[in-house]
Parts: sequence; structure tokens; C-alpha cells
Amino acid sequence: EKRNALAKATGKALLVIAPWLMKSLSVIGTLAMFLVGGGIVVHGIAPLHHAIEHFAEAQASVIAAILPTLLNLVLGFIIGLIVVAVVKVVEKMRGHSH
Repeated sequence: EKRNALAKATGKALLVIAPWLMKSLSVIGTLAMFLVGGGIVVHGIAPLHHAIEHFAEAQASVIAAILPTLLNLVLGFIIGLIVVAVVKVVEKMRGHSH
């Protein structure tokens, strides 16, 4: 009986937590995609990569450790916005509106 009660309580807890968990995972996943995309672009453009490294090295130690990651995230977000804007413009030009 204790095992059955524990299983039911666990099931109910999962049902309560699941919507919050799914929303959190979607936000975290989107941020991760921006981070990875920004990192790919930054590593593909050597002058930008070196500029970020030099800028980060000139900062305080804690900031220097996280600054490249934050800049990759910001650049990924900006690039994502540009891509979405271009896709929307092309859709309008082709007469496809969603």
C-alpha cells in the first residue's frame, strides 16, 4: 500500500509540475540554440572571435569567464532576429502570409 500511495503521489506531482517543466525546457532550449548558433558564427569569423577573446581578457576574472558565452548568446539572438525578419520579408514578397 505504501508503494502504491507513493506511486500515486509521484504521479500527481508530475502532473502538476509537467506544464512548468515543459515551458522551462522550451525557454532553456531556445536560449541554448541561440548560444550554439552565436558560437558557430563567432568561431567562423576569426576577427570577431579574437576581438571577443581580447575584450573578455581585459575584464575582471569572473566577467572574463562568462563574457564570451554571453556575447555568443547575444550575437545568436541578433542573428536569429535577422533571419526571422528576412524570412518574413520573403514570405510577404512571395504572397505567403501566416
